Amino acid sequence: MAEQPESPGAPAVPDATVIEKRRISAVWIIPIVAALIGAWLTWKSVSEKGPEFTITFRTAEGLEAGKTKIRFRDVEMGVVETLSLSDDLTRVIAGCRLEPGMKEYLNAQTRFWVVRARVTAGRVSGLGTLLGGAYIGVDPVDRGQPTVNFRGLENAPLVTSSEAGTRYVLKADRRGSLDIGTPVNFNQVQVGEVVRTELQPEGHIVVDVFVRAPHDKRVRKTTRWFNESGFKATVDGKGLRVETDSFVSMVIGGVGFR
Repeated sequence: MAEQPESPGAPAVPDATVIEKRRISAVWIIPIVAALIGAWLTWKSVSEKGPEFTITFRTAEGLEAGKTKIRFRDVEMGVVETLSLSDDLTRVIAGCRLEPGMKEYLNAQTRFWVVRARVTAGRVSGLGTLLGGAYIGVDPVDRGQPTVNFRGLENAPLVTSSEAGTRYVLKADRRGSLDIGTPVNFNQVQVGEVVRTELQPEGHIVVDVFVRAPHDKRVRKTTRWFNESGFKATVDGKGLRVETDSFVSMVIGGVGFR
C-alpha cells in the first residue's frame, strides 16, 4: 500500500517516548534510614557541644588534658581538652571547651588563671587544690569584643568583676612593705586590699587599691591615704609604749584612709 503524502501545512506528529518507572528496592530502605539516623546523631552531638577556645600559660604545671576543669564559684564550666607548646616553645597552649550556652563569655573582658595553693599578704587561698588538684578559674564577663584566644593570668586576681566596689590609684615616693594583697583599712577595719604596685619611669610608686562597697562611699576628694606599716615605740617615765594600728599592719603593712 502506498504511503499517503503529508498534506502541506499539517503539523508533524512527534514519536511517542516510553518511560519506565523505577521503584526503589526494599533492600535500600535500611541503609537510607541508618544514614539519616547517623546524620541526625552527628548533628545532635556537634550542636550540643560547647564553644572551643585556647588559653596560653607560662607553664602547664598542674594541668592535665581531659581532666583539668574550668570552674566558677566551684561549679564546672568547661574542661581542658588538649595541651601543646607554642611554635617558639615559650608558652603552653591549652585547648579548652566551655559548656553549651557559654559562648557569650568568650570575650576580651573575661579572664582565666590556674588556681593553686597560694599565700599572699594576709591571705591563704587555693588550699583545696592540694587534694583535688589544680583547676582553671574564670572571671566571666558577658560583654566585650568576642575572642577565642586568651592569655592566662599568672596569679589569681584579688578582685573579680562580680565584686562591688571602686578601684583607686595612689602615688607614693616609696613602696615600703606594701604588696599585692596588703589590706586597706578604715578605722582599723579591713575594707579592701592592694591589687597592684608598680614603679614608674619617673621614680615614684603607683599603688592600685580596691575598696569594697559600701565602704567606697567614704572616699571623697578630700580623703587622705597613709601607710600603716610598722609601729612606733617610745620610752618615757611610764615605761615602753608601742603604737600600731593593728597587729596585721605591724607584720605585713597596710594602707589606711580617713
